[in-house]
Amino acid sequence: MTKRTQRAPAKRAIIVGMDGASMELVKNMIDWGHTPNMAKLLQTGVYRPMIGVFPTLTPPGWTALSTGSWPGTHQVMDFNIRAVGERLDKTVWGINTGLCQSEYLWNLVERAGGKPILVKWEMSWPPTVKTGIQVEGTGPGVSNHHQIAGYHLFVAGKWAPRPIGGQRDPETLDPSALQKVRHIDPVTIDPVENGKWDALPNSTEPVREVQLTIRPLARGREDVMPSVYSQGGASDETRVPKSFYGLIYASGNDGYNRIRICRSRSGDDAVADLSVGEWSDWWLDTFEIDGSEVEGYVQMKLVTLTSTADAFELFVPQIWPREGYTVPDTVAKTIDTEIGSFLQNPARDALGQMDDNTYFELLDYHHQRLADVATHLATNNDWDVLMVESHAPDYASHFFLSQADEISGAAPETIHRCREGLRHTYESVDRMIGQLMELADEETVILVCSDHGGTPNQFRAVDIESVLEETGFIVKAANGAIDWTKTRAVNVGLVHIFINLAGREPDGIVAPEDYEKTQRELIAALHTYKDEKTGRHPFTLAVTRADAEMFNLHGELVGDVVYALRPEFDGAHGKQLPSVSFGIGGQHSTFILSGAGVQEGVALQGQVRVVDVAPTLCYLLGLPMPDKVEGGVVYEALADPNWHLTALTDLESS
Repeated sequence: MTKRTQRAPAKRAIIVGMDGASMELVKNMIDWGHTPNMAKLLQTGVYRPMIGVFPTLTPPGWTALSTGSWPGTHQVMDFNIRAVGERLDKTVWGINTGLCQSEYLWNLVERAGGKPILVKWEMSWPPTVKTGIQVEGTGPGVSNHHQIAGYHLFVAGKWAPRPIGGQRDPETLDPSALQKVRHIDPVTIDPVENGKWDALPNSTEPVREVQLTIRPLARGREDVMPSVYSQGGASDETRVPKSFYGLIYASGNDGYNRIRICRSRSGDDAVADLSVGEWSDWWLDTFEIDGSEVEGYVQMKLVTLTSTADAFELFVPQIWPREGYTVPDTVAKTIDTEIGSFLQNPARDALGQMDDNTYFELLDYHHQRLADVATHLATNNDWDVLMVESHAPDYASHFFLSQADEISGAAPETIHRCREGLRHTYESVDRMIGQLMELADEETVILVCSDHGGTPNQFRAVDIESVLEETGFIVKAANGAIDWTKTRAVNVGLVHIFINLAGREPDGIVAPEDYEKTQRELIAALHTYKDEKTGRHPFTLAVTRADAEMFNLHGELVGDVVYALRPEFDGAHGKQLPSVSFGIGGQHSTFILSGAGVQEGVALQGQVRVVDVAPTLCYLLGLPMPDKVEGGVVYEALADPNWHLTALTDLESS
């Protein structure tokens, strides 16, 4: 075991990850006065727009940052990775540490005799920590093992969603944007039948009732990440629904204004009594999944209730368990007793359905819980590295950022709403950062970073499958399914195109001697493709697998052709190059470093890459380098770039 030196400039590190936060937008938020804590770190440290991975995507980005190696080396290429040996429409789910071929920073810390603490750190599940502490870490949005149920949005009458207009989020491979069920839960409001209830509240209007049924495992993604409660095997019959019963009543003379929520129609077992805009307290409840009982936290908010009860809306956030989501298991019990309910997903997947204010109330709670958990664990345990991640900036990128810039052509009121959404998001993240900064002393280095960025929309996103079909590479049958006997190439994941090569693919039809010719034809088709609505060429580049090594993509998981889109034809992120700046956003990752061993108030001039993060932190902390590290130390950021030589000289002279 290689131990760390005690003569290093920093004794510990706090790393705050912000998924999807471009340095361009973060700098704007600082300049606009919305993020005072990030501003302080920038003023007392160094910063630089950082070059991330390609594709500009969560799995390869966080894995590169956490290991110091590029996707071609760590092998976590995408959300959906080619399943070698299977038909080209079969993929492997990328949120899985078991796929990673490089050493994680937290495992290196353990190897050197230190202790890491991870709080919802992205791309860290299944856990690989052995002596450290980990809280959750599965992935964005609905992509997790542990939730008992996703959000429920009970609506009736004249309720209406709150879209921002424009195109739908084009990143259909974002797991938090995919739902197998309805986005809402319609209910009916009925008169209370005589004798049906034992006790009713006093009301100046006839009391009405509504049944609110929670469906376990609702709005999850068991197709890619099976629930720990069922391992993907629970049927609709074994996910036992749990109903609550609401009494809608009028407490005054202005019509209906309250709801009393009960466990049964006895009326004397209420769990909440709410006015419009009011949240209940969290309460513990039991749910049955596949024959097992699971305890989780429930909360409800009465969002809308008109005086005539002709419009109704009640929101239930993600239901999270008391235990089972930490390493060691006892940490969850500590969180339960010392802090209370945990919340992994603040309902990103309900944006545009729920109202913005409810989302931001939940987001603030989410960030407060992350900060409280991190603070408690760091205060009561020895630690060397504390890693905390928020996915909120990426949620905002896929919704608010899309039309937050005039470049989108959106109406002024839409741009204002979206700018406010960005402001609320970054203010919330910044408050969390401020609380984490209180854990730092003069021997602590603090890093604020991101995996990729985000850009506003301009034109409708290009659908690569449609392009390949239009140019004759994909051929479909009458029922819309791919005809593998005629298809020469298909898109896999976000930026990869694989040739249906005979001898390599189960249904391959392209002869090996035609491989390079087909590559050239694909590249020519993409380079010459013109968007019919704008008359523009949307593809920035298209290259062969061999040439994709310049993007640090190599190996059999890389497409035979790799392509990139111009930002105006992509959407939030993914298919754009990591060097893009566009409107108020961009794809440069955030890099703000401050504290022990770091220069003060310097805008770095030299390039910083996402793979440089881990080795730079290791150098500051006196740690060995991770196995398979490919990045380098950002010496320009350091107060003493040669501290190791200084320490050796001191030892020799003494």
